[in-house]
Amino acid sequence: MEKEYLKKYCELILKTGVNLYEGQCLAIGCGIRNADFALMLADTAYENGAMYVDVMFNSNELTKSRIQNIKNKSFFEFMPTYPVNRGNEQIANDWAFIRIDNLEEINVLKSVSPDILSFIARNEQNAMKSVTKAISSSKIAWCIVAAPGINWAAKVYDSEPYTELENKLWDSLVKILRLDKPDPVKEWKIFGNKLKERGNMLTGMNLDKLIFSGPDTYLEIGLNRNSIWRGGQAKAQNGRDFIPNLPTEEVFTTPDYRRTNGKVKVTKPVKVLENLLTGIWFEFKDGKVVDFGADSNREILQKYFEIDEGASYLGEVALVDINSEVHKSGLIFNSILFDENAACHIALGRGIPMCFSNKDEIITPEDMKRNNCNYSMVHTDFMIGSEKVSVKAIDINGNEHQIIKDGLFTV
Repeated sequence: MEKEYLKKYCELILKTGVNLYEGQCLAIGCGIRNADFALMLADTAYENGAMYVDVMFNSNELTKSRIQNIKNKSFFEFMPTYPVNRGNEQIANDWAFIRIDNLEEINVLKSVSPDILSFIARNEQNAMKSVTKAISSSKIAWCIVAAPGINWAAKVYDSEPYTELENKLWDSLVKILRLDKPDPVKEWKIFGNKLKERGNMLTGMNLDKLIFSGPDTYLEIGLNRNSIWRGGQAKAQNGRDFIPNLPTEEVFTTPDYRRTNGKVKVTKPVKVLENLLTGIWFEFKDGKVVDFGADSNREILQKYFEIDEGASYLGEVALVDINSEVHKSGLIFNSILFDENAACHIALGRGIPMCFSNKDEIITPEDMKRNNCNYSMVHTDFMIGSEKVSVKAIDINGNEHQIIKDGLFTV
């Protein structure tokens, strides 16, 4: 990857992703194999006026070692308090947060026990729920990004790792991230506003439910009267706009978790509990997944649903059409960050409080349930859109609207 593009990418993340202001502190979460990119991002943050940058490294190899070599199984219950304390301090002091998706260790945890992995995930999510809630409700600016490396590239191109593949992946992402434009920051602000306006239009239509139809799919998703559509730019508590995901192509909302019915075929592979699954399908009744399957490793989905009650209900529905740059690339990235932006998707698990007009009143899990917003410690996206999938909507007066036809927006 040319250094010019890397620098443009860092500037884009900081100026549009988290919209860093002079004197703000920045936290970067990063897998150990993306350390070089994290350090370049930190350098660029200081050049743009950051007061302090904290890089927090993590490793799937270390998690694997813990699972395979720990002497006393009761030790899996241990969760230190310092990550929670650090997160609460950062939120209280208006830090910005960037997470670099750990795709260089994409297959490391595939062989470990899904029982133990789901237990650890549940334990960590429970400990960090106050921090997670604050971030998901946009108290601070945050952004999730990816930094291609040799292992991720090998997964995308289904090949053994070699250096040229990493460059090939970067070449694909330059267009998706609009880094080939003279001013990517300006391009993303314009596009972010376009998505925001589309969300506002859908909110103004007062929709009661969505109907997805396509091969092996007929799914009705009921919406909330007080939920709103989001897309592109979000607004942090400090009043500054930011874009939570780069790239992003979606408009999304939080459905009524009790009102999903029908069957749906997942159209792209999805990583669940660190295992990549294909051929996933779900059947819903009164909001809950009542049957499901996959080409293999169905038990991984079962372990996911056992994490908590909310894991079996929807927390998000998102619309993306096939004009998406991610879709047009023709690639399966094996990364939710990218693949969710290639197709319409649903998320099983935690709902998104910022998708409610009364979001400031939705603080506790009980508040979420009172507003028909699903509560869970997990949130995983499953892509259900394609050029063969259409979406209709019924508004609160019973009028029908074609939203997407054969994969393309009609509104």
